[in-house]
Amino acid sequence: MDKTAVQRLAGFLRLLVWAVFVINLLCLLLVPGFVAYLVEGGPAEVARVLRHGLEQWIGGQGDRNFTIALTFFASWWAVWTETYPALLTLFFWVCGTCTASILWQAKKILDTILEGNPFQQCNAQALNRAAVNCWIISGAALVRLTLNFLRWRSAAPLFTYNALFVPAFLMGGLLFQVMSALFRQAAELKEDQDLTI
Repeated sequence: MDKTAVQRLAGFLRLLVWAVFVINLLCLLLVPGFVAYLVEGGPAEVARVLRHGLEQWIGGQGDRNFTIALTFFASWWAVWTETYPALLTLFFWVCGTCTASILWQAKKILDTILEGNPFQQCNAQALNRAAVNCWIISGAALVRLTLNFLRWRSAAPLFTYNALFVPAFLMGGLLFQVMSALFRQAAELKEDQDLTI
C-alpha cells in the first residue's frame, strides 16, 4: 500500500524527533560540565573554552581535549558542593527530562499516523502527558525566576530566558490540552462510528 503525503511527512518528522531525542539525552549528560563552566566565568568562559578546544582539536593537539573531558567528568561531583550550581543543574535536568518526554510523546503520535490510524485514545493521553511536561517546565522556570529575584534583588531576571519560559511553556501546555481534547473527541466519534457499522 502506498503511503500518503501525510504519512511520508510523518516518517520524516519521526526521524527528526529521534535525532533530537538522542541529542537531548546526550546534552543531559553534559549539563554538569556546562554548569561548572558557567559558574566559573559565565557564558563567555564556556564560549572561550569551546573555541579553544575546537582550535586544539583541529590543530591536532589532544591534551586540551583531555582537560575539557576531565573537567566535564569532575563537574558531576563539583556542581553539588554549592547551592547555585546545584539548583542550576537540577533546573536544566528537569527541563531536559521534560523535553525528552515531550519528544517521546511526539514519536508515539507519529507512529500512529504512520499506521494510518491517528484518532486513538492513546494519542489523547500522549498529548495530555506533553501538556503536563510543558507545565512542569513552566513551573521550574517560575521557581528559578523567583529565586533569581531574591538573589539579585533587581529586575534583571525579567530579561532572561526564564522569563520567556514561563508563559511560552504555559501556553504550549494549554495548546497540547486543547489538542488532547480534540483527539479524544475524534477517537470517541470514530469508536461510535465503528460500532454503528
